[in-house]
Amino acid sequence: MRSPMAAQPKPTVTVIVPTFNREKFLPESIGSLLEQTVVPDQILIVDDGSTDNTSVVAASFPAPVEYYRKDNGGKSTALNFALRHCRGDFVWVFDDDDVAHPTALERFLAAFEREPTADFAFGEYARFQRSAQIEQRNYEIVAFGHVSQDNFFPSHLEYCHVHQPGLLVRRQCYDEVGGFNETLVRSQDYEMMLRLARRFKAVRVDGLMFFQRQHDMVRGSTKVVISYTDRIKAWGSYDRVIMEEIYKSVDLHEYLDLSEQALPKTADLEMQALLQRSSIMARKGLWHHAAEDIRRYALLAERAGKTSLSDKERAIVRRTFEAYDTGLASAPADEFVSAVKRWKAGTLKADIVREYMHSFPHFLARDLKAGKLVPASKLLREYSTLSLSGSVSRLCRAMTSKLPLLGGAS
Repeated sequence: MRSPMAAQPKPTVTVIVPTFNREKFLPESIGSLLEQTVVPDQILIVDDGSTDNTSVVAASFPAPVEYYRKDNGGKSTALNFALRHCRGDFVWVFDDDDVAHPTALERFLAAFEREPTADFAFGEYARFQRSAQIEQRNYEIVAFGHVSQDNFFPSHLEYCHVHQPGLLVRRQCYDEVGGFNETLVRSQDYEMMLRLARRFKAVRVDGLMFFQRQHDMVRGSTKVVISYTDRIKAWGSYDRVIMEEIYKSVDLHEYLDLSEQALPKTADLEMQALLQRSSIMARKGLWHHAAEDIRRYALLAERAGKTSLSDKERAIVRRTFEAYDTGLASAPADEFVSAVKRWKAGTLKADIVREYMHSFPHFLARDLKAGKLVPASKLLREYSTLSLSGSVSRLCRAMTSKLPLLGGAS
């Protein structure tokens, strides 16, 4: 007779909360972790040399909170300090100004029960400014329904959809990929996400996992202070550093979805991967790489006699300039613009340019409706930078179709 199997021990969870001058927001953040339907086994607050009353606030929380203070060195140093002190099987990195959904941890762990071979679980979030908005459900949900286990890595090369508070990771994964990059003052969570995404298996969790607070306090460290108005510019700068390394170290086929990587290599898949990498590099402002890949794509397409985009390629190209501030009219983009314009005329070229320009009329209509004439004129300049014969008339037709939206504009 077979003896009954021993019950598997309950997995333990460590939450890491790096903090710097957040006495105002920390109580609500930690409170949301202590009020989880499944309470974490360990909550590590690492104070990165705060100069306000963060130390007093942080030291007041009950177990399982543990408080540590260190000299200021930036968020990555605080995270690495905490990783050396965590005891949990799983690690949940949480920001000191955000609020966890009450059932987030319970749903994270349930996802691992359903998918025991998964290495990390991820879910969506919502943005808010005032705490009352959470109670009133008056928040902006940030959905990324297209992100899946199959395309997690290439979709995150395009954009950092998942943030650390929406991510539960097996601790051994951090052990294997190494600590957070301490040279990055911003985007360190993005760089870590890419390392995890490239190597490990993801599982998606339905529903909101946390609420991301929008506020105008400074970011960074004591040595590198980043104002609220400069935050997006700083992200872009650090993202470019990350993507330069990605371009050197990641093979072209890794820009495909996992299911596509398992297929025999073909010219069509190589072209799709080139288009994907070009799109990613353009989004990050690495125009020389974007130009080189679009030139290679054009050469392969001409050899293959390709006359139109596949549905997958069309979606990739369309996403290239979906970000609001594209920088397409800037001098560094000239090489990319020239590479597109020098492409042999034909239906494929017209198809690609049309998809590149897809989002511009929407942004123009939005700015004009809001009376934002300066941003609208900047977008129009960007549109004309890449425009080809007949594109201005297409713009006019596109804008005309948006006129009902502009009825209330002054």
